Amino acid sequence: MEAALQALRYAAAALGFSAAGVAPADADQGDRLQRWLQEGQHAGMEWMLRHLPARLDPQLVLPGVSRIIILTYEYPRASTRAQQGAVARYAQGEDYHKLLAGKLADLDETLQFYGGTQRCFTDSGPVSERFFAWQAGLGWLGRHGLLIRPGLGSYCFLASILTTLPLPCGTPMRNHCGKCRRCEQACPTRALRAGCCDARKCLSYWTIEAKEPMPPDIAAAAGERIYGCDACQEACPWNRAPHPRRIDPHLLMPAPFRTAAAPDLAAMDADAFNSFFSGSPIRRIGADHLAANIRNLAAGQGRA
Repeated sequence: MEAALQALRYAAAALGFSAAGVAPADADQGDRLQRWLQEGQHAGMEWMLRHLPARLDPQLVLPGVSRIIILTYEYPRASTRAQQGAVARYAQGEDYHKLLAGKLADLDETLQFYGGTQRCFTDSGPVSERFFAWQAGLGWLGRHGLLIRPGLGSYCFLASILTTLPLPCGTPMRNHCGKCRRCEQACPTRALRAGCCDARKCLSYWTIEAKEPMPPDIAAAAGERIYGCDACQEACPWNRAPHPRRIDPHLLMPAPFRTAAAPDLAAMDADAFNSFFSGSPIRRIGADHLAANIRNLAAGQGRA
């Protein structure tokens, strides 16, 4: 199986992935996720409850699964938006789900050559990708709950491949956060605690996932954020690493979005919005939600 792993890593590097690691599918995930859900910290993301059994038992996703392969794919660490209205780095370019799907299909073919059966996901299936990335030795889980990689930081997408092949596994990496709590201190709503993010307070949840209006106290802390939040990543010392030499140009913010004024974005009807954000992950929240986020930005300026 060493040859299969080498072939996978060679193919993954050729496709632009920055790393590939392997973890045992039966690694003990503990009860942390269950406790997080029981405490209601998932807010309105009820799908997490529905998918919990499969997330805890990968055999329910792919019978006969032996290993979970985790791949990392870099996205820009700097924002190039020239107008008000901050957007999370990961969402500034094309939708990563679609971008990585074809690449994962190619890797599936590589593993099929060695007799494997696979299922592939990019933040879209019942797989605890951050946990298995840690188990695979790609990094450790910081106090913000994200994967931190020595020399690279946390600005990366994670993709997963469940496979029946018994590939050699990596070794979990020791946590190097030490006593640092800068991510917790930087969170505008104090949503981070003990390595968990309480979605009920998280600006990423409220500007992207939430179906209900943003509570006044959360809105008051949103600042210029209109889609997502990178505050915890911006504060992390591990993200001071040099920018990677290779960034997929599809993940860079297109010029029309860089220069579009927030009021103009808020004024778009559904057709204009869908056309402007065609191929972008922002499209999925819809024109009304983005407009509400932008109105909150304007209200915040009025309160200042």
